[in-house]
Formats: sequence, structure tokens, C-alpha cells
Amino acid sequence: MTTQSGGLIYNFGAFILRGPFQAATVMVAASLLPLLAVLAIAALALVTLRQGMQYGAVAMLLAGALLSALLWAMAGTVEPALRILLEQWLPVLLLAEWLRRTVSLPSTVLLWAGLGALVVLGFHLLIDDPGAHWLVIIERFLAATGAEGLGTEAEAFLTDEIVPIMTGLWVLNLMLVVLIGLLLGRGLQALMFNPGGLREEFHALDLGRVTAAAGLLILLSAVLFGPGLLYDLALVVAAAFIVQALAATHALLALRQWSAAWLMPVYLVIPFLYMPMALLGIGEALFQWRRRWGGGGSSGGGHTGV
Repeated sequence: MTTQSGGLIYNFGAFILRGPFQAATVMVAASLLPLLAVLAIAALALVTLRQGMQYGAVAMLLAGALLSALLWAMAGTVEPALRILLEQWLPVLLLAEWLRRTVSLPSTVLLWAGLGALVVLGFHLLIDDPGAHWLVIIERFLAATGAEGLGTEAEAFLTDEIVPIMTGLWVLNLMLVVLIGLLLGRGLQALMFNPGGLREEFHALDLGRVTAAAGLLILLSAVLFGPGLLYDLALVVAAAFIVQALAATHALLALRQWSAAWLMPVYLVIPFLYMPMALLGIGEALFQWRRRWGGGGSSGGGHTGV
């Protein structure tokens, strides 16, 4: 990162921390642009990490009110604003406050997965037939886009392979956006107050042997019983151990002083090797391969620059 770009990022963070209105302004502006929506989450994470949950809640509610007013004026609805507040901002507010208090990235990742599991459980409790629910959503989407159909083979694949696990995939999508925003906020905090802090924390991230054994049991049970509640929970649990696998990969590359370009293929294969990557993370947690490499060991966290 060049000095100039680092200065711009620092000034951006400083603007967010200047007051609740400034933070809310960034959150609203970013939320109106889908590709930048994660910056709204990062702004809330930074505010909460640095100044606490009460300050973050004020910024969140102010941003929610401003975004609702704008959407009502433009489209006559506030539903998108409420969904953003509940699905993105509230989870990151809780996670950032937990990280601020515990100074533990591993426990924050576990809480992140736990929140995802709660959403899966809640969805299955509220929706009697998740598959039928998602089929209705898909049909409405196709009708809204003017598509008459996907073709026999595509429809069969969608119905047989995707719809049964759609709940888990939907929750994973929400979780991914929240985690990226949280880490961006944490990285911005580290840049401003503790350079290199996030890198150290992430390289040492370890979810622990007991958690890994429990995760392995859930994944094996999901494979045994197939699509359903347990499989959706397994998708969420797997996400946490993919984070551990990525942490180990980052640590190994740093240890060997290899180019960061090697990370690109690792990230690109995750959607295609999702469960194998999760098993790799579980294996790393069980057998502590990083200790053998000398690339970082178990850690409850690291400096957060608080």
C-alpha cells in the first residue's frame, strides 16, 4: 500500500469516527450502491470497535432512519432498509462489540457461525416446507425478469440440487457479507491504531480441537442424512473452518515469503471445493499443522488497537 493510498484510507476512517452523523452518512451512501454495501458494514464495525456498542447503535439507528426516509421518498417502501438493518448491521454490531470486549478473533468467528446457525434454526421453525418456499421465490424472480423458464435440465438441477440446500446457501450469503464487513472494519482500525494487528490475529486464528471435533461430527452427520436442517447447519459450521483453513494458508505463505498472488486460486476454488476446504480447516485445528510449520500457533486473539 502506498503512502498516499494509506493516507486516504486513514482519512476515510477518521471521518467515520468523527461522529454518529458522519458514520451514518457513509453507511447510507454505501448502502445505496450494491457493490459498496459492504463498506456500510465496515463503517459500523469500525465505530463499534473503537467507540463501543452504544455509539455504534446510535450510528446504526440514525443510518437506518435516513435510509428508510430516502427509500420511502424514492420507492414508497422501507422494507429494504429494514432488511439491511436486521440482516447486516445488527449482526456486525454484535460481533464488533464482542471482538472489542474479548479481543479474540477465534471466539468472534465462532459467534459469527453461531448467529448463522440461529438464523437457520429460526427459518426451519417458521417455514414448514423450506423447499416449497424457495421454489415460490424463484418462480416470482423468473416472472419479474420476464424469463419463461430455465430449460428442463436447468430446472431439474435447480429443483434437485439447489433448492434442498437453499436455506443454508441464503444464510451463508448473509454471513459472508457480514464477515467481510467486520474484517474490513477491523483492518481499518488496525491501520489507524495498530498497524499489522489484523494480520497477526488472522495468521494465529485457531478454533480449537474440541470445536473441530464437534464440527467434524456435524459434517459427517449431514452427509449421512442428506439435505435438511442438519445439512443447512453443516454449511454454516463449515464456513467457520474454511476461515481457519484460509488463516493457515495466509500464515504459510507469509512464513515462506511467497507472493500473495498464490491466494487467488485458493479463494477461487472455495465454491467448488467447499466441504473439502472445511475438512482442511478441521484437520488444521485438530492437528495444529501451523505449529509444525512454525507459522503461528493457537491464539485466543491478538491486539485490536482498542
